[in-house]
Amino acid sequence: MISDQRTRHTLHRLGNLTTAARNDAWSRVKNAEALKQQAIHARDRVLADLPAYLARLETATRAHDVAVLHAGDAQEANRLVIQTMRGLGVTDALRNHHPLLDEIQLDRAAKANAIQLTPLHPGDYLAQLADERPGHPIWPVGHLTVEAISATLQQKWRIPETYNPDHLTSTVRMPLRRALLRTHTAILGVTFAAVEEGVFVLLDNDGHNASLTSLARHVILLLSIEQIAADIDDLDALIQVFALSAWGRPLPAYVTHLQRPAPREIDGPRTIHLILVDNRRTKIIEEGFGQALRCIQCGACHSVCPVYQQIGGRGYANSPYTGPIGAVINPLLLRPDLGEAQAALCAGSGGCQDACPVAIPIPDLIHAQRIRLAQTHPPNDDKRYFSVWRRLISRPRFFRSYIRRSYRK
Repeated sequence: MISDQRTRHTLHRLGNLTTAARNDAWSRVKNAEALKQQAIHARDRVLADLPAYLARLETATRAHDVAVLHAGDAQEANRLVIQTMRGLGVTDALRNHHPLLDEIQLDRAAKANAIQLTPLHPGDYLAQLADERPGHPIWPVGHLTVEAISATLQQKWRIPETYNPDHLTSTVRMPLRRALLRTHTAILGVTFAAVEEGVFVLLDNDGHNASLTSLARHVILLLSIEQIAADIDDLDALIQVFALSAWGRPLPAYVTHLQRPAPREIDGPRTIHLILVDNRRTKIIEEGFGQALRCIQCGACHSVCPVYQQIGGRGYANSPYTGPIGAVINPLLLRPDLGEAQAALCAGSGGCQDACPVAIPIPDLIHAQRIRLAQTHPPNDDKRYFSVWRRLISRPRFFRSYIRRSYRK
């Protein structure tokens, strides 16, 4: 990625545009600091007593005729999704754009179980066509240039070369509209849930969530256990903060609410299944990194991170989360042999903490993560390399000779 100058330019431009939009939107908010403090309080309030709030959410949800299931890890979450679909007698479904679905690798699990799972979000669909992992929580293919998108469509569908964004977008949306009209099942990652009211909220900028909830007859919701609000007031604050930081607008373009199955005389799902996904989040709290779970996945930290603008999502290979927050969460979320090197992906600029609307102390958490890893791991190749580097740098003559030989190779 570092050698790909065009992609680096695209990421840099995306970061500048989103940062400018976010700053402009926040500058127009009266009592912006009070709104941020309310959002921080909303996050800390539930994280301080998460089991109790989850129990209350389950009680409220069951009262609305929603089936509730619990998944301790990604494998169990996928198993419950597949099991629910088989119980409904369906073998194909549409899904929305949500980092949790990428975290549990739902697409791979569906394919292994002969289930056709299609992302309705154009960005996710393009990423699938291009054999790419989403590189940003809001803009999954923000790292792809228009030339790369055109080349992908040429290769996959033999579409004539064009750099017209409107034409490319219409081309991608055409098969998705057909799939939407014939689908009966939707798998949806939930943005937030309100505990007392048992309400689930899905936010987006293009309306794909509203389309799915209107036309699907069966809905399977996946909710990361920390993405809950105690009540409607806290939920409203989180929605506003998310919209301001993710898209630079006072409210999302689309806010979709789900609470209960729809009556037969109106549009909406006839059955709703909820899967509460832990997947090591309890461990993250126990390890002392609970502040990272304040994250509302708005992507604000990505747009100001100098490291992310150089390496993009590919620098966090095979990881569910990218950017500064990924460097904190992935070492705990993934297997011990995956994601640990990401704690080194920080230049210490501190811009991520300033940009974060819920004031996650990301630099401090990355530093704590490095200390944790240093204490729990024996010396490795990286440490040996740094030892050699220290010796060479103190001997200029040997250092220059070593550099010359390296460049000749």
